[in-house]
Amino acid sequence: MGNESSGGNMKRFKDGDVIFRENQTEPYMYKVLKGKVALYVSFGEEQENILGVLSEGKFFGEVSMLTGKPQVYTAVAIEDSLLLRVGEEQLEQFLSDNRSNMVGMIRSMAQVIVTQNMNISLLMEDMNEIIKQIPKETELDPQIEMKIRQYQLRYMEKGTTPEMYLMDEKI
Repeated sequence: MGNESSGGNMKRFKDGDVIFRENQTEPYMYKVLKGKVALYVSFGEEQENILGVLSEGKFFGEVSMLTGKPQVYTAVAIEDSLLLRVGEEQLEQFLSDNRSNMVGMIRSMAQVIVTQNMNISLLMEDMNEIIKQIPKETELDPQIEMKIRQYQLRYMEKGTTPEMYLMDEKI
């Protein structure tokens, strides 16, 4: 295995430091070398929700780095942490020098997909419960009704349930 810092820069964060914020475009991905990082949606707001806690060896931020899209969560050090920060221009060198990290990065991206699929399933179940509560005599706007039926059909075609996506640990 190559030098861990090859293709990246070491960054220290103190307990409570925000590494990046939701909706911020961040041109870096990170690997936790020491410490722990929590990922939040709506950080600091009333509806704040923790997605997971990452420890040594875990990656985060790679989707935003690779797509140029804004972050979908806020990353916060929850103890003093040492992170490896890798920019897109450093990625090829990082993966070349640290081949064992390829699997870690792929697992991280796969977990993002699994989490999003689970959230979609949960939203569909919530939507179905809300629809059941609408009195039968209530007329919905035809366009809204058509959209609801399309989403329900896609959901049923896949035969997915949130339980299919549950894993031992979040992110």
